[in-house]
Amino acid sequence: MPISVGFYKKIYQWLMDAQGQTVKFRPFLTKGNPYKSRIFLVSANAVPQFHVEDDGEKIFAEALINRAYLEGEYLDELKLAPREFQGSLQFEAWLEKLGESLIYTALNAYQLDTLDDAKWAKQEDIENYTRGEEIFHEVLEEFQPEILILQGTTAFNQFKKQFAENLVIYNPAITKVQLLEEAGPFAEMHFASGKKMLVFVTRSMSYFGQDSEKFKKFKENLIKIL
Repeated sequence: MPISVGFYKKIYQWLMDAQGQTVKFRPFLTKGNPYKSRIFLVSANAVPQFHVEDDGEKIFAEALINRAYLEGEYLDELKLAPREFQGSLQFEAWLEKLGESLIYTALNAYQLDTLDDAKWAKQEDIENYTRGEEIFHEVLEEFQPEILILQGTTAFNQFKKQFAENLVIYNPAITKVQLLEEAGPFAEMHFASGKKMLVFVTRSMSYFGQDSEKFKKFKENLIKIL
């Protein structure tokens, strides 16, 4: 899907730092038209960092929706990506077999080399860290998925905190991720448009192997909704 002029203008606002000089953020990754995706997979932070050359923002924007571009331009980053990132792409491949596409994003779009960098950024780079959270909210509102999947305890806790006033939690007594993973959607949320989104939670997708046997119950629950 070649990126349109109008959509590039929107994505550009989600990529650049406050001065409009450097690509600091990764708002999402997908294959093709994100408006056709019903599912968000959400990490806590945008790891790994994709190192974008000066004046390379247009190529990076294209790579967000074109996997061939991503693999061609940022192969080194993909090879060194952490297990959670790799497992997320394997989950994406499993969904494709069901005829579904995925938007892979993070609660904070500020790109980091490692998860440990998030603690530093929160204290020392407040402007970009705060903007990273704002971008996630904007991306979520723009695409309004039907299903949102939080991976990992950190993402689960941060999401509940950020969206506390908007969530209808089915059983607040259940707080362990592994139990929630097997129970099906743990909450729902309504957009201003009235559209409803179901919220799931899983362990980190770093455990989603080729056979994905550890996620059997979660996959069964998800297929019921799909």
